[in-house]
Amino acid sequence: MFTANGTSLNGKPLVGRLMEFITERGLQPGDRLPSERELAEHLGSGRNALREAIATLTSLRIVEPRPQSGTYLREIRRQSSFEALVTFSRLGWEPTLSELSETIEVRAALERIAIELACTRRDDGDLATLDRILEETERVIDEKGNIAEADSAFHLALVSATHNAILVRVLNAFYELTLDRRRLYFARLQRAKTSHRQHKAIVDAVKARDTARAAKLISEHAAHTW
Repeated sequence: MFTANGTSLNGKPLVGRLMEFITERGLQPGDRLPSERELAEHLGSGRNALREAIATLTSLRIVEPRPQSGTYLREIRRQSSFEALVTFSRLGWEPTLSELSETIEVRAALERIAIELACTRRDDGDLATLDRILEETERVIDEKGNIAEADSAFHLALVSATHNAILVRVLNAFYELTLDRRRLYFARLQRAKTSHRQHKAIVDAVKARDTARAAKLISEHAAHTW
C-alpha cells in the first residue's frame, strides 16, 4: 500500500517499485509499459503518484512517453542519464561492476581536468577550505573513524577550486554514486591514512600551482581509491 506521495508504507519509493516491475516483467528497450490503470492496480498506487513516478523516469531518460501511444522503455545503457545511476543507487540498486569501472575511468579523466584548472584558479578561500578538511580528516583518523564523508568533501572542495559550476555538479554526482563503496574501502584505517597523505600532497601541489605534479598525484590517487 502506498501513500499519496508515492512512498509505500514500508518506505520504498514508488519509482523503485516501478523499476522492479520493469525488471521482473523482462521488458526490453522499445517495449510499451502497461496502461496507467494496470500499473496503478499492480503497484497498489494512486494514479497521481504513478504519474509522478513515470515523470521521474522520463526525466532520467529511462522511459519515453509518446502522445496517443503510451510509455515506452528506452535503451537504458545508451540513452539514460548518469543521474539515473545515482538515483537508483540511493534507492538501493547496486551499480554493476562494469558501471563502477567505467565510472572510475570517467571520474579520473574529469579530475585531471579539474586539478589543472584548480591550480590556476584557486584562491585563498579555496585553500582555507582544503586545509580545514585536511584537519577534519586527521581528526576522524585519530578517532579511528571512517573518512568517506571527509573524502567526498575534499574532492568536492578541490573541484570547487576550479570555479566551474558545471564541473562541480557533474563530479558531485560521481562522488554520491561511489560513497557507499568508499565507506567500505575506508573501513580499513591504513587506507584512510594513505589517502590522507595523498590528499596533503595534492593540496601542496595546488598551493604551488604545480600543474604537472598535481595532475600526476591525482591520477595516482584515483588509481588506488574509489
